[in-house]
Amino acid sequence: MIELTYLNGVPDENELKSVIAPHICGNFKILRTPNGKPYIDGDPVYFSLSHSKNVTVIAISDQHVGVDLEFTGRKKYSAILSRFTARERAEITNETDFLHAWVAKESFIKTVGGTLAHDLKRLEYYGGKIYCDGKLQPCKIRFEYPENGGICAICTGQRKIL
Repeated sequence: MIELTYLNGVPDENELKSVIAPHICGNFKILRTPNGKPYIDGDPVYFSLSHSKNVTVIAISDQHVGVDLEFTGRKKYSAILSRFTARERAEITNETDFLHAWVAKESFIKTVGGTLAHDLKRLEYYGGKIYCDGKLQPCKIRFEYPENGGICAICTGQRKIL
């Protein structure tokens, strides 16, 4: 089960809890790992959130999940493209291709609780799959396309880098 909720603006703690509450019995507290990944202690409900262009997406799942959202026209992707592998660059012919690779990588990092600073350079999104240090990662990446040129990636099925 994966449920996505889109909100205008950045939710405060109470608004975030109101989105999660229907999936949890009783009271709960949102905690964060040392890397900032939010979680609910002891509950089998996982969630992730991302915001871009005054829109927040919250993914709720019964398995580890990471979500990332970006809108076209917001990043100068040509400056960042040099950080991508040759195989990735061969697949990136426009901004939309770039954003697919970017949000896929970022959603994976959020799934495993990593950080952009440490893990982005280790990742490759090629042929619709995520690789870390050259090794295929057994996760699933799904894309959604909210209004106004958004691209959202949802990554599930993995809790650590293999």
